Parts: sequence; C-alpha cells; structure tokens
Amino acid sequence: MSFDLTVTSVVVPLVSGSAVVASAAGGAEGLAELLGGRGGFGLVKAVPGHLPLLAELVSDEQAAGSTRRLVVGGEALHGADVRAWLARVPGSVVVNEYGPTETVVGCCVFELTAGDEIGDMVSIGRPIANTRLYVLDGHLQPVPVGVAGELYIAGAQLARGYLGRAGLTSERFVASPFEVGGGRMYRSGDVVRWTADGRLEYLGRADEQVKVRGFRIELGEIEAVVAGHPQVAQAAVMAREDVPGDKRLVAYVVPDDEEAVGIAEAVRGYLGERLPEHMVPSAVVVLDALPVTVNGKVDRKALPAPDYTGLAGTGRAPATVQEELLCHAFAQVLGLERVGVEDDFFELGGHSLLATQLVSRVRAMLGVELPLRVLFERPTPAAVAAWLGEAGEGRTALVPMARSERMPLSFAQRRLWFLGQLEGPSTTYNIPMALRLTGELDRGAIDEALRDVVGRHEVLRTVLPVADGEPYQRVLSLEECGFEVSVVEVAPEELDGAVAEAVGYAFDLTSEIPLRATLLALGEADHVLVVLVHHVATDGWSNAPLARDLSVAYAARAAGRAPEWEPLPVQYADYTLWQREVLGSEDDPDSVLSGQVAYWREALAGVPEELELPVDRRRLATASHRGESVELAVSAETHQRLAALARERGRPCSWCCRRRWRSP
Repeated sequence: MSFDLTVTSVVVPLVSGSAVVASAAGGAEGLAELLGGRGGFGLVKAVPGHLPLLAELVSDEQAAGSTRRLVVGGEALHGADVRAWLARVPGSVVVNEYGPTETVVGCCVFELTAGDEIGDMVSIGRPIANTRLYVLDGHLQPVPVGVAGELYIAGAQLARGYLGRAGLTSERFVASPFEVGGGRMYRSGDVVRWTADGRLEYLGRADEQVKVRGFRIELGEIEAVVAGHPQVAQAAVMAREDVPGDKRLVAYVVPDDEEAVGIAEAVRGYLGERLPEHMVPSAVVVLDALPVTVNGKVDRKALPAPDYTGLAGTGRAPATVQEELLCHAFAQVLGLERVGVEDDFFELGGHSLLATQLVSRVRAMLGVELPLRVLFERPTPAAVAAWLGEAGEGRTALVPMARSERMPLSFAQRRLWFLGQLEGPSTTYNIPMALRLTGELDRGAIDEALRDVVGRHEVLRTVLPVADGEPYQRVLSLEECGFEVSVVEVAPEELDGAVAEAVGYAFDLTSEIPLRATLLALGEADHVLVVLVHHVATDGWSNAPLARDLSVAYAARAAGRAPEWEPLPVQYADYTLWQREVLGSEDDPDSVLSGQVAYWREALAGVPEELELPVDRRRLATASHRGESVELAVSAETHQRLAALARERGRPCSWCCRRRWRSP
C-alpha cells in the first residue's frame, strides 16, 4: 500500500474511531463489489479513473446507497464524470482532493453536490487550514488570476526532504520569499491557475506541458474538453513522437456505450469547434478501456500508437501517374504505408510544418511549385493532381554545389552576423539544451560522440570571418576547430549556477564555432550535459536530427566503434550557394529577390520606424530582450464564433484575431 493511501484511507479513519473496509480484489472491480454488496459507507476513496468504470459495474440502485461522501484524488477530475455520479447519487458529496506526498497528501479540496454548476474542468478548490498555496512564474513571481503557473506549497505539513538525496531536496524544497522568518515551500511541478473566485484549477504536470509546432500546450485542458463530449466515458491526451521530429497530439477515448461507430470523427469535430487548431489532436484512438497503473492512474506509457493506416488508402486507385506520385509523396511525409487519392492530408495527421515538407517533396518529384495555399484549399492527391495544369515550374533542386574559397553567407546567417556586429557578442540568440544523465556514463564516449556530430555537420564548425568589409563562411576541419567537451565537477547546490554560466556564454561568430558542450559532474552516476548552439547554426526543427545523431554516435562509441551512417547528401554551405542561385541578385531587376524586395518595400511603405505602444514605462535606450506574454481569456461562446468564422474563411483563428485588433 502506498504512503498516500495509508495516510488518507487507513490512519485518518482509524484515529477518528472509524472502521476501514478494503477489497481483497483491489482495483475498480473490487471497489464496485464493496459498493454493490455492502454499501452504506460514510466515505469512499477513489481515483478519477474509477468513476466511469463504477458507472458500468454498479447499478443505479446499488450506487444510490453506496456512500455519503466520495473523495477523489491523484489525477485531474473531469466534470462529465462528476455530473454522471451526482445524477445517480444525488445525496452524496464529491470531494476533489489535491496534494502531493511531500505535503502529507492533502492540502487543497473542493466539494461538489447535486445542483452545482460543474464545468468540464473541476477545480481543486482552496487550501486547507495551516496551508499556503502560491502560483508562481519561472522567476518565483506570483502570476495574475487566470494565468497558468507552477504551484508552490507552504505550511506546517511540509516534509523535511528526501532521505539521503540532498540534491533532489534542494531542487524541490526551496526558500520562500513569502514566508515570515525564512520558511520553505515545496515546488510541486503541477501547473495550475487561480479563478476569479479564489479557487485553483489543475491544468496538468509541468513535465506534461508540451510544445507542439511551436505552441506550448497544457494537455489537461484538452483532456477536459474531450471528456465533455456526450459519447465519451473516459479520455486521455498525450503528445507522441513516433516519428523523430514529428510530434503530434493524440486523444484516447473510451465510449460510454457499445455504439462507438463514428465516435472518432465526432470527437474531432467537437474539438474543432471548441479548441484552437493547434490544440486539436491529429488522431482520436477509440479503446475499450484506458490502461491503468497499480494505483489506478492512467498508464500513459501503455497507450498505443495511433494507426493512421486505417484512415488511409481506401477508395479508388490512382488513375494517372501524377496521382500515383502524389499518393506516394503524401504517404512518405505522413509516415504511412499508403494514402488514397481522396484522403485528406490534414485528417491523416498533417499540419502546417509537414505541409512544407510535402511542398518540397512535390517539387522534387514533379518539378512544380505547390503553394501552401493550394494545399490547404485542395488537401487530397486527386485535388492537387487536378490543379497541376495551373502549376508553375519548380525551383532548381538542392544538390552539392561547387565551392569557392570564400563562400557567401546565407541571408539568415547575414542577419545574425549583422546583429552581432551591431550589438557585440551576446547570449540573445543562444539555443541551450540541458540533459540530466543518471546512471553509468562513459565520459570519453560522450566527448567522441560530440566530435563525431561536429565532424558530420559542417555548419557546426563554420566561422564567419570578414575580408574587405564582407563576411564569408569558412568551414574548419575537425582538428582545426579545436572542439572538446569541458568536464566540470560541481556540488548539487552549485548546479543551477553552473548551468546558468554554461548557457550564458557569448559566441564571437567571426572566430569561434557556434557550438559548446559542458559536462557537469555531480558524481560518478549523476551528470548534466549542457549543449549550447548559436541560432546561426540551428533552429527548433534541427534539434531532432542533432539529438538523433548524438544518440547514434554515443551508442557506437560506448561499444568501442565509430558510428556508421550514410554521408549527408548536402551541407549548409551547399544550401547557401543554392539559395543565392535561386533568388538571384538584387541588382538584377528580373530576379526573384528583386521582386520580393520590391513587394515588401511597397507593402511596408509608410509603416512607422518605431511602434509606439501605450505603455506605462519609457522605452529603454538599449533592448533588454526580456520578453513576456500576457494571456487573455475569452468565453467559450466567443471562441466558438471565432472558430466558425475561421472555418468559413479558410483561415486560422489567429488571423481572425489579428483582423479584429486592426479594426478601429
């Protein structure tokens, strides 16, 4: 029996003079047997996943006399499950209890009874006596009402720490700037927000906060909406990366009856009306039951990968060579075995980033330029094939290029080089990656693996010197670049400072390669690898192949051999030369570049050089680059109307919002 269950379900009842009844069978089935056979309990403890199962296992008559109080905790509680329980047992009270083990389990509660207005997301309520709850941002500053932040807990019930684990204790139990006399608070790792009436809403774990296609997403918010569908009994949502670099949202649902035909399509349509496009899962997987752990919580590791193949490849066969090639291109980009000519790219899990890959694939296969707008308007192979007659000639394919001694910079490189010359070396465009490594680590293999990666990708060993006032690319050899991993021994309490120092390095692009690596050693079996790359050499899309190459290289070096991989077909310097060839020179009035420059000069004519905003502080003379975001909550009705307008115009919701803000 776990510590949490012992405190709340055994110790508390016994010290208050009550009897404790436990099921020998355990699980939802054992709980249902107790409720249906004996009933009449004063209090029953369960996890949210038990509620929809009890609806199937316990009859209405048995449920009506089962318990006066149902305490639920351990996971996010969905409003649909509470409404269903109170409809069957209107005389009972449902208590949504929240609290980590480190705060002696319970520290925040919310009671619900029949007749209460219960939304899709059930609040975890207010703190209990002698408990103080703080919702803070990354700088330990309180966030406004309605804004998500991490929950910190202070009060008499805080544990002292983790036995024999000083590093973890210092990480989770931190000094509180709000406690009189220098008290402590526990960093829960849970993301919550205050409501206007002073209650807390649980949004999910901070480590369950995911970033998909550049959007930061709280999975708990999506789960609550999925669970609100009238045909859904249970729901779970997760971000999957079954294909490296292609992260997608997937919803898992258990129908409330056996008639599950068409429920996946119905749920996707339901979500499309209530959520922004980037929060709508790419797939809805229908299951007989959600897998659970021994504690009754959803076992997310056991959730199956979605089978997109069941949605694709049906209907008529390709009628032309173009349709056949397009079906093949769609399937390659989507990671499917086959795609039918009438299959919708976006219904099969496609999105805007994959769409750009498809455009490149079509260009390579058919030699035509497929605008993204056309793909959104005609998202099937058949529709794109019908459009091909209107297509323009595709760009020249990217291939290895003949190189000169001084290669020009790409336009992206030149922009970042110019900013470096204007502002001097800074950390503004650093992209840091820190990875905690526990267990046995081969330090030599890490060093060799990173050197393998630097040797494989020329852009990671390229400097941007200047000659005659013009910058150029100089690709250094692996030996010449002098790359090596710095190993630094640090104490656990010094870790945060050491990481901050490693990621705070300012590159000099004219003489230094844009990559540094530091291995922080806390002990023989505890390390933190900090890899710092300048934006001139990488971006978010590049992180996945970089991590994949490092993983392959480390596995090989740890086994005593060099990594075996296919040579890269092109390097970044080839892309730079290709870009110059495709866009042409600004001095040529007929070049693509001249046309684009002329368009933007006309489009931006009259735009003020400085954007004057009605702010309460004077603009700084020097940019600090410290950004912030402000969340604005809109009603569900407003969002539904925006989503309807966006679908009508074939645009994302963000477009509608921008148009509204531009209106007087």
